[in-house]
This record gives sequence, C-alpha cells and structure tokens, in this order.
Amino acid sequence: MFRPRSGAVASTFRGLRHRNFRLWFFGQLTSLVGTWMQTIAQNWLVYQLTGSARDLGLVNFVGAIPLVPLTLYAGSIADRFEKRKVIFWCQAAMMALAFLLAALCWTETVRFWHVLLLAFLLGAVQALDTPARQAFVVELVGKEDLSNAIALNSGAFHAARVIGPAAAGALIAVSGVAGAFFINGWSFLAVLLGLILMDVELIRRTGGGHESAKDLLGGVRYLQKERLPRAVVVLISLSALFAMPYHVLIPIYAREIFGRGAGGYGVLMSAAGVGAVLGSLYSASHRVGSRKGAAVTTGSLTFPFLLLAFAFCRSYPAAILLLVGVGFAFVLQNAPANSLLQELVPDHLRGRVMAIYVSLMLGLLRMGSLLLGGVATMTSAPIALAALAVAGLLVGLWVRFRYPELRRAA
Repeated sequence: MFRPRSGAVASTFRGLRHRNFRLWFFGQLTSLVGTWMQTIAQNWLVYQLTGSARDLGLVNFVGAIPLVPLTLYAGSIADRFEKRKVIFWCQAAMMALAFLLAALCWTETVRFWHVLLLAFLLGAVQALDTPARQAFVVELVGKEDLSNAIALNSGAFHAARVIGPAAAGALIAVSGVAGAFFINGWSFLAVLLGLILMDVELIRRTGGGHESAKDLLGGVRYLQKERLPRAVVVLISLSALFAMPYHVLIPIYAREIFGRGAGGYGVLMSAAGVGAVLGSLYSASHRVGSRKGAAVTTGSLTFPFLLLAFAFCRSYPAAILLLVGVGFAFVLQNAPANSLLQELVPDHLRGRVMAIYVSLMLGLLRMGSLLLGGVATMTSAPIALAALAVAGLLVGLWVRFRYPELRRAA
C-alpha cells in the first residue's frame, strides 16, 4: 500500500492513499504522455502539409464543433450513468482514432482533410469523456482529498507535457510523425487497464439519479443563480479564448524565430510542462488549499503577463525560462479553479456543471486557436500573441474587480 512519509511530502501526495485513485493517476500519466506526443506530432504534421498558421488554428477549432450540441447531453450522461464505464468506452474510441491517424501517416496517404475529420471525431468523443473524467475524481477520493487529487491530476497532465513533447520531437526527427500517433494509441491501454482493475466497491457513486439527471438545464440554472461558481466559469472560459491558445504558435516560434526544428519545438513545449508540474505540486500543498481564490486571481494576471513577455522574446534560452513561468502560472490559475468549482457544486449537479465548464473552456480554447492563427496570418506571430495576451490580462483585471468574492474564496 502507498504510504507517503509524514510532513509536507505526505500532505502534497495524500490523494495517492486511495487505491483506485493510484490506478487512475498512473494510468492517466502513461496515456497523457502519448496524448502530448500526438498533439506535438499533429501540429508538426499540419505545418508540414500546409505551412499555414491559419490551418494550425483551424485544426484546433474543428475539434470544438461537437462541443456545442453535445455539452448538455454529456453532463446528463455523466450524472446518469456509471462514470467508469462512460470513460472506458470513450478512451477506447480515442485509441482507435489514434491508430487510424498512424496508419494514414505510415502509408503516406494522409491529407489535411483527414486531420480535420479525425480532429472533429476526437472532439466529439472528448465532449462525452471529459465531463465524466472531471466528475469521476471525487468518486475516487471523496471531498476530503478532492482538491489535492485534482492538483495531482494536473501534475500528471503536465508531467506528461514535459516528457511527451521532448519524446515526440526526438521521434519525429528520426522516424516521422507516424510513430508518435502509434505510441499514443497503445498508451490508452494503461487507462483501460486501470479502470478494469479498480475496486468498484470503493467508488463513491455520486449523481442525480436516473430521473433528476434528465434535467439538461439543471447546471445552467445553477450557474445563473450562484455568483461564485459563475465567476470561476467566466474567468476560465475567457482565459481559454484569449490566453490559453498560445501553444498554436509555438511551431512558428521554433522554426521561424528561433531557427529550430522539431526537437527545438519539443523543448519549448516541455519547458511549459516543467513549469506546470511545479505549479501542480505547489497547488497540491496546503498553502494553496486554503487560499484557492487568491491563487486563481493571481494566476489569471501572471499567466497573460508572462505570455506578453514571451511574445517579443528573441532569445531561445530566455524563451525557455519564460515558458517555465507561463506553465507555472497557467496551473496556478486552473487547478485551484477546478477544485473550487467542484467543491461548490452539489453532488447531483456536478456532471452537468462540469460539462458546461469543460465545454466552454475547450470550445473557446479552440475558437481562440482559430482567432490566433488568423491574426498571425494577417500580421505576425508575435503581434498576434501579444494582442491576445493583453486581452487575457484585461480579462483577469475585470474579473478581479467584478467578482471580489473570488479572491477571498477558500
């Protein structure tokens, strides 16, 4: 049994006391390495096929299209059915899509429209999968360790962000993009196996029950009525539109501004991942646990400010350091926001509220990717990134003064 030592380390990793969460955590960590490899390889593939910043943004945007019609249904499904089974079948579908893209690349038949179609299908599966995954964590650890488990999940995501891009950059340089897609397909087995091995008796089932979960608008009405949860959703959604899509332009920075290849691109993305891992460990500590609102508002200002500095950076080593800071600030904003929202929302509405939260975030992130790619095409990558970073900074300031209660939230 996992028994962390006492003190600060034990506090930071206390969510891993739960067997089911350990299976989930390490399965996710393995799979997410593959997911980040695919993200890097797909962006590089699109840039090779078209050489267009607009098309980089378009691929990210297309994945958002299924979110609009599926959001409310996805939340209802997460509250109505066993989340473990919903996640299992969604992860299996994503594995199949990864293998299909690998086959297209290996046979050298891949075209830009193939990437668009698969991005659309992946977006549809993620629309169903993500709300269930978000609401599943509390069933693994209970509310007492929810904040810590969410921060550790964020740490797994960003640890993979360190390993995946660097591995993808090296693999692409040696054998092309197909290998990255193939490895991502196999990596889903870790999640599927972890779900199979879980002790179902230890899962704390939450949800609205068969009938109450049919109320598709329950989450909408809750957010209309409750000011503090609404503040969290508004802040993260607008940040997703303006600040979060910065990664779309990193291939352009790597090749055209810093004169690097796929390996340099992977290093830049990994630098943001290193900062995010550090931010996740900090967010998992008690220091943030009692001051979530302050962490969220601080991150919402620091994140776009550092992006603005990166936009006009021309030194490759300095860019790496700035992206470490960007990754840290990103998590400082997002991990406590997720924890705070899940702690505020009643159990019977969690799936539907998290579906709105995740869908707005992912949908606006992809719209922001399209916007960023379009502005970069009309102007330049640095000007486009700087403009959206300024917009993100203004959003952080507006939320800080419009919702002062958010800063005080524990």
